[in-house]
Amino acid sequence: MEKSKKWLVLMVLALGQGAVYFLPYIRNVYYTPLLEALNVNNAQFGSLVTYFAIGCMILYIPGGIMSDKWNYKKCIVYSLFSTSILVASFAFFLNFAYARMVFFLMAFTTTFVFWSATLKAVRLIAKADEQGKIFGSFYGIQGVLSIVIQSLLLFAFNQFNDQVAGLRFVLLVNAAINFIAGIGVAVLLEEPKEVDALQNAKQFEFKNVGLLIKNPLIWLTSIMVLCSYGLYSNSYFYTIYLTNVRGMDFNLGAQLSLIRVTYMMAIASFIGGIASDKLKSTTRWFAICAIGTAVTGFAFVVLMSSDVNLMIYGVISILPAAFMLLVYGTLGSLYEEYRIPVAYTGTAIGIVSIIGYTPDLFFGPLLGSWLDSQGDAGFVSIFVFFGVVALIGLGASVVAMYLNKRKVFEMQEVDKERQAQ
Repeated sequence: MEKSKKWLVLMVLALGQGAVYFLPYIRNVYYTPLLEALNVNNAQFGSLVTYFAIGCMILYIPGGIMSDKWNYKKCIVYSLFSTSILVASFAFFLNFAYARMVFFLMAFTTTFVFWSATLKAVRLIAKADEQGKIFGSFYGIQGVLSIVIQSLLLFAFNQFNDQVAGLRFVLLVNAAINFIAGIGVAVLLEEPKEVDALQNAKQFEFKNVGLLIKNPLIWLTSIMVLCSYGLYSNSYFYTIYLTNVRGMDFNLGAQLSLIRVTYMMAIASFIGGIASDKLKSTTRWFAICAIGTAVTGFAFVVLMSSDVNLMIYGVISILPAAFMLLVYGTLGSLYEEYRIPVAYTGTAIGIVSIIGYTPDLFFGPLLGSWLDSQGDAGFVSIFVFFGVVALIGLGASVVAMYLNKRKVFEMQEVDKERQAQ
């Protein structure tokens, strides 16, 4: 693939990934408005992501296998178009009962084949020695596009006197972006060549799925994904604390949320991709970032009882998620680092996701219940919990480095022809 087209395809895929997961994680910016629009408490709102996560848990491995067996381009296009329809329908039925149905169905229109198929497409775009850079760039481009789109959407939302009308507008725009991204992928992403599809089908055998399941590096990868994803995707609790407890203006808090996740996704992913390639190990880079997350996370807890300037405190709240985003965008390169055959990429991603994305299953209800039962004191429990999760990720990365160095969990050699391209 020509270099210019490679980056254009990455841009379209990044646009699609940013759009397709907007609704399940709408809480990152529109937590309070949607809470009020649906007329629910914190635990109920958190349970919406649980409905999404239940569907994902059921579909991760089947979806991963199907993305290896099916045409991954068609998988991506199907996901974007169907998500567009689902989000548009939710815009007109903003109630808790329908929200539960929509969040569950989102698993079928996103995670089922979109997640594995998209990451597989990105892996195949990159050469073996540029995996970190390409994956980091993919998430970086996603972050840049999200900065522009989400900033404009937040500005538009703030122009509405009626929050429900504002949310409806935001959702309809997101539905349109999903549709546009689907058209872009259909036009720009190359069809898997027939000969490649045949070779891939011959290489993929269900009996070898057991070898993936027995590989401890797959499960250590899942723990690293769990820790990084769980921490950055739930970092909106910092904004809730700053606005609801420390009195920060909602609009300023929303901007900090955009910086904490969206802006940092753009900046940190580019930096992280380059750093992991320079270190020649994403695992080593993860360990460094996990240490940074733990240190800054616990520092935030210590400062909770102080009178530190609110803006300085807001800046500090960005750091734990920023450290995780420095490595999260590069985690897709671990499959190359651990020598997982290309033909099993989707399946490996599906297995990893079973554990890696369980934060969607229990983080929301758990952390929300702490706030409902403990009041403001629940924030201390939440932020200490975040620090412990970072330390668990650090431990997993250290063990993974040791096991990978031994190279005793091989399935087969990575495709030498692809490395030579």
